[in-house]
Amino acid sequence: MLNFRITKYDPKNRNSDGQYKVDEWTCPSEVGKKFNGIEFKASEYFEVEEKYINAVIECLQSKHIKHLRVVDLESRFLQDNLSDKSSQWLVSEEFKDIALFEDKKLEIDCLTVVIKMILRGFLWCRLEINEQFSLRFGWDYYMYICCNNLNESTIEKMNKTGLFVELLEPLYDMKRCNFYIQTCRADEDGDSLVEEETILKTMTREKIKKGLGLSDEHTGNHSFDITPQNYAMFKNDFEFNFTEYEYCLYCDKIYI
Repeated sequence: MLNFRITKYDPKNRNSDGQYKVDEWTCPSEVGKKFNGIEFKASEYFEVEEKYINAVIECLQSKHIKHLRVVDLESRFLQDNLSDKSSQWLVSEEFKDIALFEDKKLEIDCLTVVIKMILRGFLWCRLEINEQFSLRFGWDYYMYICCNNLNESTIEKMNKTGLFVELLEPLYDMKRCNFYIQTCRADEDGDSLVEEETILKTMTREKIKKGLGLSDEHTGNHSFDITPQNYAMFKNDFEFNFTEYEYCLYCDKIYI
């Protein structure tokens, strides 16, 4: 699988170490600030956001992919983020109506809503199909697509919108990862602190998917809380004490 970085950042503005030399906005919360003497306006933000979404749709259509799965969903602060007064200009009614959960199948129309929510900082997840396609977003408005290839026509269409498509070294092998059980205890402030980490030498993505009832399209390489309701798949490898501790399965992807 090839790893493409698709962004608004012109690679000509990077130094030899790959650092970006031009001062540009990196998130919608910077609307109103000046960059190189020019005020960053909301209209510019929405214009660039639409380019990112259209780029994703273009890539999916070129692959004849009609949906993606929600992977590694992080939405625990979603309601707080949506009610934040400073972010109301970024909140759409469709954000309040969509119900998300791990492994949810997202058709194109729902997919565009979730991408908006990620880019605007309301939640985070990867959007993937096992061993076929991976869409993920990093800090500073970076977007990455992992697939077997992108044809020249698709790349050219994205370039014409003002986005830049760069082929990078593969980030990680979707098929390979190490799983660890993290034993945690809450501190005085209620924050969960990891006290111990135990590698699960026999755990596989397939066992994870079966144990959680996930679809074959889910990658099975995500992290999640281990609870009395889902810990059965680990009983032969680990002894739990839910009275004193909290537990999390941490997936450490094999970077290549």
